[in-house]
Amino acid sequence: MRKTFIISCCLIALTVSIANGQSDLINRGTSWMSRDDLERAIKDSNIAITFHPESPAAYYNRAVLLQAHGETEKALADYNRAIAIKPRYASAYVNRAGIYYAHGRLDLALADCNRALEIDSHHASAYTNRGVVRSARGDFEGALADHNKAIQLDPKLPTAYFNRGVLYLSKGDLNGALADFTRATELAPALARAYVNRGSVLVAMGQLNKALIDYDLAIELDPLMADVFQNRGMVYLLLGREDDANRDFARCLELDSSLKFSLEAAIKTAKQRMIERKN
Repeated sequence: MRKTFIISCCLIALTVSIANGQSDLINRGTSWMSRDDLERAIKDSNIAITFHPESPAAYYNRAVLLQAHGETEKALADYNRAIAIKPRYASAYVNRAGIYYAHGRLDLALADCNRALEIDSHHASAYTNRGVVRSARGDFEGALADHNKAIQLDPKLPTAYFNRGVLYLSKGDLNGALADFTRATELAPALARAYVNRGSVLVAMGQLNKALIDYDLAIELDPLMADVFQNRGMVYLLLGREDDANRDFARCLELDSSLKFSLEAAIKTAKQRMIERKN
């Protein structure tokens, strides 16, 4: 089933810095983020920078907001500015590494994670982010060690469990992956991708009805994830619910038409395996 179900990749952990004792606008900018009003938060951060043009926290917090808003180039510029003002700003290196990783600049991402850990050897997010980068570079043992260290330092960091779960899954350790994705959902009940990946583990274990529950939860949390509709459609197909499957496949392509060829190939593979099992 590996080729018919899409697995969500690793997650980069973002850290938010609150500037105590400085402008209320700096703090208010990060509080808006919790209400998903990123544009308003960014406007507050712009004003904060106007009043505090040499505040590294002001640039840092705006960078976090811009990064969450998908404006990575602007976020990168703000992280650079924060680091220029405060060269030992560990969290700025951690988050900048996430941008470099997303752009495929793995050497720079690794260097930033290493620099963050030189500054703060107890920075859990730096370890799990370095684990993600190491995994992308093929260093799976190093990646596992980093995720383990992150969890040791911060047992309540959901991204560390999620990322270790992805690593376990890539190595075929279904029980380890299941435990880690479950722990991630316990720590972050709104982390939709954890339900997606746990659902795919349950499929691999043959627990289709439980997988269906997880895909339902993921879609309820984020109804715009095209790949989850493909995964749930595959489960419906395996359960003999073709009408439900076809509805999910149609919704998948409405959200992301670029999945058309991979979806068709996945459906073909799934149907062939269903025929093989009947014979």
